Amino acid sequence: MNTAKQMNLFSSLPVTLLGSGPITKKFWEFHKANPGVYLELKKLALDLKKKGHRHYGIKGLFEVLRWHRAMETQGSEFKLNNNYTALYARLLMHYEHSLEGFFAIRNSSEQVIE
Repeated sequence: MNTAKQMNLFSSLPVTLLGSGPITKKFWEFHKANPGVYLELKKLALDLKKKGHRHYGIKGLFEVLRWHRAMETQGSEFKLNNNYTALYARLLMHYEHSLEGFFAIRNSSEQVIE
């Protein structure tokens, strides 16, 4: 999926998927400036799934990007903000059907699970 198509698709997500609080708003700004983060997380998760993992932690994938891939990002004090992990997990499971249920997610004041 090309980046422009991905951005249009993500900008129309239902509020119930990600919520509408301040962390979510900052997440969208970050995501728009750094669409490669989603793509790298997707590659890592799909690779783990292909290797037989049924579940994995999104924070573990963030650490791979942070330390092993030295991911560079724009527009944030932190290269990869841990506040965004749950939002990326939801996006991945929503758009990559083979990853449905791959990450454990919880209810929070920011996000509402459908």
